[in-house]
Amino acid sequence: MKEKKQSRRASRPAAKTAAAQPKTEASTKPAPGKTADSWVKSMIMDAARQRADAVHIEQQREGLSVRFRVDGALRPYAGPEVSLEESVLSQLKKMARMKTGEGRLPQDGRMGAIVDSREIDFRVHSLPTSYGESLALKLLDRATLIPLDRLGRQPAALVSVREMLAKPRGLILVAGPAYSGKTTTLYAILSEMAKGDKKVISVEYPIEFDLPNVVQSQIDPRSGYDYPTALRLVRSRQDPDMVMVGGLGDADTARAALETVLGGHLVLSSIHANDAAETITRLLGMGVDPYMLGAGLEGIVEQRVLRRICPTCRQKVMPNATEREWLGLKPGQKIAKGRGCPECKGTGYKGRVGIFAVLPATEELRDLLSTRPQPNAVRQFYRKAQRVALMPDGMAKIKAGLTTFDEVMRMGGYMPAQADEPV
Repeated sequence: MKEKKQSRRASRPAAKTAAAQPKTEASTKPAPGKTADSWVKSMIMDAARQRADAVHIEQQREGLSVRFRVDGALRPYAGPEVSLEESVLSQLKKMARMKTGEGRLPQDGRMGAIVDSREIDFRVHSLPTSYGESLALKLLDRATLIPLDRLGRQPAALVSVREMLAKPRGLILVAGPAYSGKTTTLYAILSEMAKGDKKVISVEYPIEFDLPNVVQSQIDPRSGYDYPTALRLVRSRQDPDMVMVGGLGDADTARAALETVLGGHLVLSSIHANDAAETITRLLGMGVDPYMLGAGLEGIVEQRVLRRICPTCRQKVMPNATEREWLGLKPGQKIAKGRGCPECKGTGYKGRVGIFAVLPATEELRDLLSTRPQPNAVRQFYRKAQRVALMPDGMAKIKAGLTTFDEVMRMGGYMPAQADEPV
């Protein structure tokens, strides 16, 4: 195996000296399979038209594996001819302004394409593997930037979010696992806040979309410009009304965010956590002072992204006994499902819809935090206060014909405190 890996890398073509293009025009579909360049352009266009979130290109024992992530699920895509595999990787790296001859170290790059008059950016990352390299391309389409009032929140949840945003200070966290739409929510809030008379600053890594009227700063940890440093400079020198931090992934960043709040600013950020209880316990586990957290936290927005029923093959069907019980349906009342069609690749789903729970910080929670609670105590608090609403929102989306019972139950694996009994 080792000899095979070395031979694959030795056969990789040398880096080319052609200058990378910042934008690649892909308005017409090239004949696939003729050259590496034509295959790459065809793949880029197909990924954009199939609404892919990401493209995964991996060198495996059997050859090059290509998959699109669409609506959260990976779909296989026809790869290039074997003779073009190394050239395809080199072409993608060249377009992303990466070192084409470097396969032993990870690299980051960026490129753009215009597909059907849509301007799409690609964030590219390469990772050395046992059989060569793995390239991950994340698609960033400005068409996916959705206004806050169109994210799919229930009216009461939207009111709660805007009430928190109207406060002069406080920490608002958007919580959820990977691929739960946290970035979409953060950008929707930033866009809305930037329309008013507020100075809005974001500190990100990397900057995914350029937003009008938002001062966006990208950190560079290798040069010492990290999240805590950026937050200290922003709050002391830039006079912001609202600051967005890309994510609270470590104790220093979390403490810096809370110090910015206690300095009189509104701070927005995200955290990888399944629910509000896990958000609290994770922050405490990082070593964040519970008194500081209780004083600064304004609220938590939990969210997930579910697959939306395909509008082309959507049909009304009779629910089974379990669905009828959970949804509280009347006899004879039907629900929507997708039967599968070419438009949705036979899945019955096309597009996505969010489910949300908005949990403002209460005086009871602040009192609990003052006792330095254990994780079980925090989870019991949220259960007793009945402050869990993801599952009810999911059921409401089913009744509205937007998603299915199976899809909500599939995501229920990420909602352990909310799937105990029917709504």
